[in-house]
Amino acid sequence: MRPIPERVYMSLWHTGLVALGLYEYRRTHRTRLGKALALGMIAFHVDAAIADALDTPCLTRRILEKLKG
Repeated sequence: MRPIPERVYMSLWHTGLVALGLYEYRRTHRTRLGKALALGMIAFHVDAAIADALDTPCLTRRILEKLKG
């Protein structure tokens, strides 16, 4: 189990990247591919922020562990 300050710091880092993704989605990308990549970035970092705050593995890690066996 990671210490609470480390979990908060990591969660805030991902929250900042979510804000950057929202900026990218709303301001810079005009193509569908650009918007799709921005949405992927937002979804990944929202999941990571929640997982870090709760000290649980994120969805991608759980999927990879399940595939790995």
